[in-house]
Amino acid sequence: MSPGPGGARDVLVVLREELAKARTSLEKASLVWKGEGAAVELAAAAQKLFVAAEALDARIKAPFDGLLLDRAAASFRTAASTLSKQLDDRQAARRAAPEITRVLRRFVAHAREIGKLTHKRGADHVAAAMEELGFDEGWDGAPRDAVVLLVDTLLFLARTKLGEGAGEDQISSLVDRAASTAMVTCMHALKDLAQRVQSEPTLLKDRFALTNGLKPAVANVVERLGVWFSADEAGRARLHGAVEQFGQRLLDRLTRAP
Repeated sequence: MSPGPGGARDVLVVLREELAKARTSLEKASLVWKGEGAAVELAAAAQKLFVAAEALDARIKAPFDGLLLDRAAASFRTAASTLSKQLDDRQAARRAAPEITRVLRRFVAHAREIGKLTHKRGADHVAAAMEELGFDEGWDGAPRDAVVLLVDTLLFLARTKLGEGAGEDQISSLVDRAASTAMVTCMHALKDLAQRVQSEPTLLKDRFALTNGLKPAVANVVERLGVWFSADEAGRARLHGAVEQFGQRLLDRLTRAP
Protein backbone atom coordinates (compact mmCIF):
# COMPACT_ATOMS: atom_id res chain seq x y z
CA MET A 1 0.00 0.00 0.00
CA SER A 2 1.33 3.43 -0.92
CA PRO A 3 1.72 5.89 1.94
CA GLY A 4 -0.74 8.72 2.25
CA PRO A 5 0.23 12.29 1.36
CA GLY A 6 1.68 12.91 4.81
CA GLY A 7 3.67 9.67 4.78
CA ALA A 8 4.99 10.36 1.30
CA ARG A 9 6.19 13.78 2.39
CA ASP A 10 7.97 12.25 5.39
CA VAL A 11 9.72 9.71 3.16
CA LEU A 12 10.84 12.41 0.77
CA VAL A 13 12.16 14.57 3.60
CA VAL A 14 14.29 11.69 4.88
CA LEU A 15 15.61 10.93 1.41
CA ARG A 16 16.51 14.57 0.77
CA GLU A 17 18.46 14.59 4.05
CA GLU A 18 20.31 11.46 2.97
CA LEU A 19 21.07 13.06 -0.39
CA ALA A 20 22.56 16.08 1.38
CA LYS A 21 24.85 13.79 3.42
CA ALA A 22 25.84 11.95 0.26
CA ARG A 23 26.84 15.20 -1.42
CA THR A 24 29.11 15.90 1.55
CA SER A 25 30.72 12.50 1.05
CA LEU A 26 31.17 13.23 -2.65
CA GLU A 27 32.82 16.52 -1.77
CA LYS A 28 35.28 14.73 0.51
CA ALA A 29 35.98 12.12 -2.15
CA SER A 30 36.76 14.84 -4.67
CA LEU A 31 39.69 15.96 -2.51
CA VAL A 32 41.42 12.58 -2.78
CA TRP A 33 44.57 12.87 -4.85
CA LYS A 34 44.88 10.39 -7.70
CA GLY A 35 48.30 9.37 -6.37
CA GLU A 36 46.87 7.92 -3.16
CA GLY A 37 46.73 4.17 -2.84
CA ALA A 38 42.94 3.92 -2.59
CA ALA A 39 42.21 6.70 -5.08
CA VAL A 40 40.98 4.45 -7.89
CA GLU A 41 38.55 2.54 -5.68
CA LEU A 42 37.31 5.74 -4.08
CA ALA A 43 36.76 7.40 -7.45
CA ALA A 44 34.77 4.39 -8.68
CA ALA A 45 32.63 4.35 -5.52
CA ALA A 46 32.07 8.10 -5.78
CA GLN A 47 30.96 7.78 -9.40
CA LYS A 48 28.47 5.05 -8.49
CA LEU A 49 27.09 7.19 -5.69
CA PHE A 50 26.85 10.23 -7.96
CA VAL A 51 24.84 8.27 -10.54
CA ALA A 52 22.60 6.72 -7.86
CA ALA A 53 22.05 10.10 -6.21
CA GLU A 54 21.10 11.71 -9.52
CA ALA A 55 18.64 8.88 -10.20
CA LEU A 56 17.10 9.19 -6.74
CA ASP A 57 16.85 12.96 -7.02
CA ALA A 58 15.06 12.59 -10.36
CA ARG A 59 12.70 10.01 -8.86
CA ILE A 60 11.93 12.32 -5.91
CA LYS A 61 10.98 15.10 -8.31
CA ALA A 62 8.82 12.80 -10.45
CA PRO A 63 5.18 11.91 -9.65
CA PHE A 64 5.17 9.75 -6.53
CA ASP A 65 5.63 6.02 -7.17
CA GLY A 66 6.45 4.09 -4.02
CA LEU A 67 7.88 1.02 -5.75
CA LEU A 68 10.21 2.94 -8.08
CA LEU A 69 11.22 5.24 -5.24
CA ASP A 70 12.10 2.27 -3.02
CA ARG A 71 14.27 0.77 -5.76
CA ALA A 72 16.09 4.03 -6.38
CA ALA A 73 16.56 4.56 -2.64
CA ALA A 74 17.95 1.05 -2.16
CA SER A 75 20.55 1.49 -4.91
CA PHE A 76 21.46 4.90 -3.56
CA ARG A 77 21.86 3.67 0.01
CA THR A 78 24.08 0.79 -1.05
CA ALA A 79 26.33 3.18 -2.97
CA ALA A 80 26.34 5.70 -0.11
CA SER A 81 27.27 3.02 2.42
CA THR A 82 30.13 1.76 0.25
CA LEU A 83 31.64 5.20 -0.23
CA SER A 84 31.16 6.11 3.45
CA LYS A 85 33.06 2.98 4.53
CA GLN A 86 35.91 3.74 2.15
CA LEU A 87 36.11 7.35 3.32
CA ASP A 88 36.16 6.21 6.96
CA ASP A 89 39.04 3.84 6.22
CA ARG A 90 40.92 6.59 4.41
CA GLN A 91 40.32 9.04 7.25
CA ALA A 92 41.75 6.61 9.78
CA ALA A 93 44.89 6.26 7.65
CA ARG A 94 45.17 10.00 6.97
CA ARG A 95 45.35 10.88 10.67
CA ALA A 96 48.87 9.45 10.77
CA ALA A 97 49.96 10.50 7.26
CA PRO A 98 53.37 12.22 7.01
CA GLU A 99 51.95 15.53 5.73
CA ILE A 100 49.42 15.64 8.59
CA THR A 101 52.14 14.90 11.14
CA ARG A 102 54.37 17.58 9.62
CA VAL A 103 51.65 20.25 9.78
CA LEU A 104 50.71 19.24 13.32
CA ARG A 105 54.29 19.83 14.47
CA ARG A 106 53.89 23.41 13.27
CA PHE A 107 50.53 23.72 14.98
CA VAL A 108 51.88 22.43 18.29
CA ALA A 109 54.61 25.09 18.20
CA HIS A 110 52.11 27.84 17.30
CA ALA A 111 49.78 26.76 20.12
CA ARG A 112 52.54 26.95 22.71
CA GLU A 113 53.60 30.43 21.65
CA ILE A 114 50.10 31.90 21.42
CA GLY A 115 49.11 30.18 24.66
CA LYS A 116 51.99 32.01 26.37
CA LEU A 117 50.76 35.31 24.94
CA THR A 118 47.28 34.57 26.22
CA HIS A 119 48.67 33.94 29.71
CA LYS A 120 50.47 37.29 29.55
CA ARG A 121 47.17 38.98 28.78
CA GLY A 122 45.81 37.56 32.02
CA ALA A 123 43.39 35.05 30.51
CA ASP A 124 44.90 32.06 32.30
CA HIS A 125 41.66 30.07 32.44
CA VAL A 126 41.40 30.05 28.63
CA ALA A 127 45.14 29.87 27.94
CA ALA A 128 45.36 26.61 29.89
CA ALA A 129 42.79 25.04 27.60
CA MET A 130 44.46 26.45 24.50
CA GLU A 131 47.83 25.11 25.59
CA GLU A 132 46.50 21.58 25.42
CA LEU A 133 47.05 22.04 21.69
CA GLY A 134 50.74 22.52 22.48
CA PHE A 135 50.98 18.73 22.84
CA ASP A 136 50.31 16.03 20.26
CA GLU A 137 47.63 14.44 22.44
CA GLY A 138 45.65 17.68 22.41
CA TRP A 139 44.86 17.10 18.73
CA ASP A 140 43.33 13.65 19.15
CA GLY A 141 39.79 13.15 17.89
CA ALA A 142 37.82 15.95 16.22
CA PRO A 143 40.70 18.48 16.12
CA ARG A 144 42.90 16.06 14.19
CA ASP A 145 40.08 15.27 11.77
CA ALA A 146 39.69 19.01 11.17
CA VAL A 147 43.41 19.21 10.40
CA VAL A 148 43.04 16.34 7.90
CA LEU A 149 40.26 18.21 6.09
CA LEU A 150 42.24 21.45 6.12
CA VAL A 151 45.42 19.84 4.79
CA ASP A 152 43.54 17.81 2.17
CA THR A 153 41.84 20.99 0.98
CA LEU A 154 45.12 22.92 0.84
CA LEU A 155 46.81 20.06 -1.02
CA PHE A 156 43.98 19.99 -3.54
CA LEU A 157 44.23 23.75 -4.11
CA ALA A 158 48.04 23.64 -4.29
CA ARG A 159 48.06 20.89 -6.89
CA THR A 160 45.38 22.72 -8.88
CA LYS A 161 47.40 25.93 -8.83
CA LEU A 162 50.88 24.49 -9.42
CA GLY A 163 49.94 21.83 -11.94
CA GLU A 164 51.20 18.35 -12.67
CA GLY A 165 54.83 19.44 -13.01
CA ALA A 166 55.09 20.76 -9.45
CA GLY A 167 57.46 18.96 -7.10
CA GLU A 168 56.30 17.63 -3.74
CA ASP A 169 58.67 20.02 -1.93
CA GLN A 170 57.06 22.99 -3.70
CA ILE A 171 53.57 21.75 -2.86
CA SER A 172 54.51 21.02 0.76
CA SER A 173 56.03 24.47 1.23
CA LEU A 174 52.86 26.20 0.01
CA VAL A 175 50.61 23.97 2.10
CA ASP A 176 52.70 24.43 5.25
CA ARG A 177 52.66 28.23 4.96
CA ALA A 178 48.94 28.27 4.25
CA ALA A 179 48.16 25.93 7.17
CA SER A 180 50.23 28.07 9.55
CA THR A 181 48.37 31.16 8.36
CA ALA A 182 45.04 29.51 9.18
CA MET A 183 46.24 28.30 12.58
CA VAL A 184 47.88 31.54 13.72
CA THR A 185 45.04 33.77 12.52
CA CYS A 186 42.39 31.67 14.25
CA MET A 187 44.42 31.30 17.45
CA HIS A 188 44.97 35.04 17.72
CA ALA A 189 41.23 35.54 17.31
CA LEU A 190 40.70 33.09 20.17
CA LYS A 191 43.27 34.99 22.23
CA ASP A 192 41.24 38.16 21.73
CA LEU A 193 38.08 36.32 22.73
CA ALA A 194 39.89 35.06 25.83
CA GLN A 195 40.57 38.65 26.86
CA ARG A 196 36.89 39.46 26.48
CA VAL A 197 36.02 36.59 28.81
CA GLN A 198 37.69 38.45 31.68
CA SER A 199 35.06 41.18 31.55
CA GLU A 200 32.31 38.98 30.06
CA PRO A 201 32.47 35.73 32.06
CA THR A 202 29.30 34.35 30.45
CA LEU A 203 30.86 34.59 26.98
CA LEU A 204 32.21 31.04 27.13
CA LYS A 205 28.65 29.75 27.31
CA ASP A 206 27.45 31.87 24.38
CA ARG A 207 28.40 29.79 21.35
CA PHE A 208 26.65 32.19 18.97
CA ALA A 209 28.73 35.14 20.20
CA LEU A 210 31.93 33.08 20.13
CA THR A 211 31.27 31.92 16.59
CA ASN A 212 30.60 35.49 15.50
CA GLY A 213 33.87 36.52 17.14
CA LEU A 214 35.72 33.95 15.06
CA LYS A 215 34.05 34.75 11.73
CA PRO A 216 36.29 37.71 10.79
CA ALA A 217 39.38 35.54 11.27
CA VAL A 218 37.95 32.79 9.07
CA ALA A 219 37.01 35.33 6.39
CA ASN A 220 40.50 36.84 6.57
CA VAL A 221 42.14 33.44 6.10
CA VAL A 222 39.89 32.56 3.16
CA GLU A 223 40.57 35.90 1.48
CA ARG A 224 44.35 35.64 1.90
CA LEU A 225 44.66 32.01 0.92
CA GLY A 226 42.19 32.42 -1.91
CA VAL A 227 44.64 34.87 -3.45
CA TRP A 228 47.65 32.62 -2.75
CA PHE A 229 46.01 29.68 -4.50
CA SER A 230 44.30 31.73 -7.24
CA ALA A 231 41.16 29.88 -6.17
CA ASP A 232 37.95 30.15 -8.16
CA GLU A 233 34.53 30.39 -6.51
CA ALA A 234 34.32 26.64 -5.97
CA GLY A 235 37.83 26.57 -4.53
CA ARG A 236 37.04 29.38 -2.14
CA ALA A 237 33.91 27.56 -1.03
CA ARG A 238 35.97 24.44 -0.28
CA LEU A 239 38.51 26.56 1.56
CA HIS A 240 35.87 28.33 3.60
CA GLY A 241 34.31 25.04 4.70
CA ALA A 242 37.66 23.60 5.79
CA VAL A 243 38.85 26.73 7.62
CA GLU A 244 35.50 27.23 9.32
CA GLN A 245 35.46 23.65 10.61
CA PHE A 246 39.06 23.98 11.76
CA GLY A 247 38.23 27.21 13.61
CA GLN A 248 35.23 25.59 15.28
CA ARG A 249 37.35 22.75 16.61
CA LEU A 250 39.79 25.30 18.05
CA LEU A 251 36.82 27.10 19.54
CA ASP A 252 35.71 23.83 21.12
CA ARG A 253 39.05 23.79 22.91
CA LEU A 254 38.52 27.29 24.25
CA THR A 255 35.05 26.49 25.58
CA ARG A 256 36.48 23.60 27.57
CA ALA A 257 38.20 26.11 29.84
CA PRO A 258 36.96 25.97 33.46
